[in-house]
Amino acid sequence: MLEIPDQAIGAPVAFKPLRPHPHPRELLANALPILGARKNLSVTEAAEAYVRVPVAGRWQNFDRELTPYMVEPADVTTSRLYRVTALIGPSQSGKTMVLQTTAVHRITCDPMPVLIVHMTAQDRNKWVEQKLDPMIQQSPILRDTLGKGRDDSTLSRKRFPGALLTLGYPTPTMLSSATYGLVALTDFDHMKQVLGPADAPEGTPVGMSRQRVRTYQSRGAVLVESSPAFPWADPSWHPTPEAPHMMPPTTAGIVLIYNEGTRARLYWECMDCGGLYEPRIDRLHYDDSLPPGEAGAAAEMQCPHCGSLTAHRHKVELNRRILKGHGGWLHEGKDGALCQLGDKAMRETDVVSYALNGAAAAFSTWAEIVANLEKAKAKARQLDDETDLAQIHYTEIGVPFKRGMLKENDQLGPQFLRDHAQDTPRGVAPSWVRFVTITADVQKTRFPVQVMGWGLDGSSQILDRFDLITPPAGAPNVIEGQDTRALDPGRYSDDWDVLTDLETRTYEVESTGFRLRAMALVVDFQGEPGVSDNAELFWRARRKTALGRRWFLYRGHGGFKHGRRVWYEAPERGSKGKKARSIMLLNVATDRVKDTVSASLSKADGAPGAMMIGQWQVEAQDAQVEEFTAEERTDKGWVKRPGQSRNESFDLSVMGRAVVEHRGLMRIDAAHPPVWAQLGAANPHCEVIPQGEDPKAHAPEPVPEQTQSAPAGRDDFIPDVGEDFL
Repeated sequence: MLEIPDQAIGAPVAFKPLRPHPHPRELLANALPILGARKNLSVTEAAEAYVRVPVAGRWQNFDRELTPYMVEPADVTTSRLYRVTALIGPSQSGKTMVLQTTAVHRITCDPMPVLIVHMTAQDRNKWVEQKLDPMIQQSPILRDTLGKGRDDSTLSRKRFPGALLTLGYPTPTMLSSATYGLVALTDFDHMKQVLGPADAPEGTPVGMSRQRVRTYQSRGAVLVESSPAFPWADPSWHPTPEAPHMMPPTTAGIVLIYNEGTRARLYWECMDCGGLYEPRIDRLHYDDSLPPGEAGAAAEMQCPHCGSLTAHRHKVELNRRILKGHGGWLHEGKDGALCQLGDKAMRETDVVSYALNGAAAAFSTWAEIVANLEKAKAKARQLDDETDLAQIHYTEIGVPFKRGMLKENDQLGPQFLRDHAQDTPRGVAPSWVRFVTITADVQKTRFPVQVMGWGLDGSSQILDRFDLITPPAGAPNVIEGQDTRALDPGRYSDDWDVLTDLETRTYEVESTGFRLRAMALVVDFQGEPGVSDNAELFWRARRKTALGRRWFLYRGHGGFKHGRRVWYEAPERGSKGKKARSIMLLNVATDRVKDTVSASLSKADGAPGAMMIGQWQVEAQDAQVEEFTAEERTDKGWVKRPGQSRNESFDLSVMGRAVVEHRGLMRIDAAHPPVWAQLGAANPHCEVIPQGEDPKAHAPEPVPEQTQSAPAGRDDFIPDVGEDFL
């Protein structure tokens, strides 16, 4: 019995008649296009045939001449040679239209499931309502083929014959299980860069998207587009002839994907000399002493070949000449040479990548960019506020931002250290070294060890760096000749015996006829549960030996408010109410000493107090170089930079600096140094290399390469993954 509770008594009841059942002929007619042959149109050709776009408030047919530079990036998404297409560019440059036309091509010419991923659910909804739905309604073929059912057109899906367009946002669920022919990620740098819980990450959006298109084999594609939104990871980075198009490595984001790919840049052909050059904002010629508005209005593009100036009114023409073969995208070759798409000399990678500078963007003007840039520079200089300057780089120029770019002394980074690495062989001290320190950090399954040579003026150089990961013979649960377990300093006190070999290691001092043992050895007192107890047992055992007085237990204290930098004393109290340990600790105001180490690393000219690395370290274990600059200074102390996982080299350098300050580095009189800082018989840590003896005979054996990184099976180990643009 049908009841209508809100129906007035006696009122006539009327129901809208149900729609008639569709005739089988109608269903067959709708399904037949699915069985048709794939339309042999490029993405751009399909857009011209099927898509209408809003231009200056009016809807008109798609025109490739509006953004000619987007033709190749759009068309290459159908290539079977590349799995991922990465497109970097400023805001309002046509990147999103590439995403839309690529999706339309899969709907109209090569039906397959498509997924478009936005930053958040709210952004997805807004984009669908303001851009996608109007485009569909204004494009006849899309409007007519869109399903008419209740669930055929929602904020999360659009159903077409043979093709389902899914609209989502980055979650592990969205990028798991389902199969798609195309996954397109828009505004990638504003997404979560790692999906899943922090303690159990499932993967990156691009990595998970790759898995979703594997079923389609070479037809499957991933498209990633974004303006950059992450700063330089290395302020000292600069381009090299071998990688002229490489962008400065960032802490995360699309730039990392671009650098993995073919690294294409857009080139114009000079209308005066015919030379090809990349239109960039830093090639604009203007008088920066004028007010920002006047400077921008007079900005002209300068050809680097002939010096001719081109006014902004010619930008449209220079872009359209690309379609006629005058300029275009040039990719990096294997040897750094530039080549066009399809050339056999291109870099071998399954990522084809493009970076567009804001100077060539169709929907922006040089006058506006220059005016905004000069205003942001003035604000950064006056208020030390780089927020606006960073925003200009990201959204208007389309390049990563270099923090502190207006400060001449903010240049310390991995590339700076690589450029100034010393040629001294590994394990050999420069001739100016007078004493050696060895420091050991304590990690869950290893002892990272660093050897440093020191001069009388406080200069230092890394002589060796390695990880100890193998338990000593005779330790519990270790069977000789078998790889039974990893080193565990927190659980097994016997494992600390691997450090005793460090006492007798000697290092040749180049061209002197002497070699040195460490005058001080330092090991961290803090770490995993059990480390402090085992460190105390080890320290007590070593102090009973003839060489044991050289051992120090290190304890760091963060912050800048400590009155002393280094102090050597017994603990005042134990932790959790326990009685204080009857041991001596080398206490260090860590952040204050890190300031000193950072300043020492930046002294590339070899000034007194400089700290240097060896070329062997760059060549043998380049990831270690990044550990020296893995932290950045804040008002409250030094913290790890985003994306950095290991910083042991920096910490070990702080430990070395602390112990030499404790021994009296700052009080050394170069004319009368203490005995431990002399080369000669008076120094108990120095010995003469017998005449005729090969110095390498007593050199420490190099640690095997497999011990330079964390052992296999470590679930807590994360591997380490140009010139100023202005």
